[in-house]
Amino acid sequence: MSKIQAAALACAEEITEIRRAIHRHPEIGRNEVQTSALIREKLAEIGVDKIESPVPTAVVALIHGGLGEGKCVALRADIDALPVTEDTGLPFSSEVPGMMHACGHDMHAAMLLGVAKVLCGMRDQFKGTVKLIFQHSEDTLPGGAKELVEKGVLENPKVDAIYAIHLMPDEEAVGKVAMRSGPVTTSVDLYDVTVTGQGGHGSEPHKTNDPILAACQMIVNMQQIVARRVDPLETGVMSIGSIHSGGAPNVIPGEIKFGGVSRAYSEEVRETIRQQMFDIAKGMESISGCHFDIYHYYGYPTAYNDKELVDLAREAILEELGPDSIVELERPMGFSEDFAYYRHMGGVPSAFLMVYAGHNGDTVYPLHSAKCSMKEEAMPYGIRTLACIALNYLKG
Repeated sequence: MSKIQAAALACAEEITEIRRAIHRHPEIGRNEVQTSALIREKLAEIGVDKIESPVPTAVVALIHGGLGEGKCVALRADIDALPVTEDTGLPFSSEVPGMMHACGHDMHAAMLLGVAKVLCGMRDQFKGTVKLIFQHSEDTLPGGAKELVEKGVLENPKVDAIYAIHLMPDEEAVGKVAMRSGPVTTSVDLYDVTVTGQGGHGSEPHKTNDPILAACQMIVNMQQIVARRVDPLETGVMSIGSIHSGGAPNVIPGEIKFGGVSRAYSEEVRETIRQQMFDIAKGMESISGCHFDIYHYYGYPTAYNDKELVDLAREAILEELGPDSIVELERPMGFSEDFAYYRHMGGVPSAFLMVYAGHNGDTVYPLHSAKCSMKEEAMPYGIRTLACIALNYLKG
């Protein structure tokens, strides 16, 4: 048994209790008051070298190695919950109506506290600094990572590399670590479109500028952006999730609203979709006589894994968790993550890894589901993963 494994198992019961306390009291992004207070309390008990709060509900801690000055590696955990009503049946289910840790952030926060405990007990094994970032508001746009980068979280000391892991419900063996180099999550952009025309009686459409027809034509054309403007070897998604208009079947309304989301793995494809949206709207205005007002919101960029950091992590994990511990991802994940901002805005090399956490019960429910319930046995693996990566990066 390695020193890291022994230390992780020694604190597993305490970390589990912390996880359950956070799970019982979920807090939505930018309101993680109790959660961040608990984290600060536990970090003080553990004995980290410095505790800061760049924003009221985020926590940053430093652990200095005993072998002298060196590089700084950051480890990030998100801590916010989701507006989901829990339906897991767990004895420690959410006590807050309409709110739940359905994405594993309670486990991420608890695991990073476990990492703090492990590394504080192994200061003599590394030089430099480990920066622990307990980040608020990952699931609420514009994302807590963006705000923390703007507040200087990657400075003082300057961060040389940053890692994060995300637990994943899956049928794979608990504790396996999934990784890949290059893009690992999609970008995400949101669109709200208002089409204003001239309404009228359904029997006299020639006296109207029908916004419903104009909107439907635009939506059809939007689906051709990926088909005809994006390289077939690239990936792009354009999905419409809402349409609202009218109140009577025999009345052509004066306005329609619809909303959608686009995703891509490259900034080039992302920008192509955005530009095409506005070009199509301009053309539709000319054809339909309606006015198109598009509100485009840049969401999270693509999270990109630097090959050197992935290779370093793979080496450390194979040594710590064994030869069968790695799952090489053939393709990126389909969701988005504000972890991308640490590299996109801050220019810091990054790696975002997944740790399979099984699932309680016979059915595997996805992240963000009211029934999502991952196994707590995965947490020591997450602790060991982050701890061994940090030690390998900062080894003397």
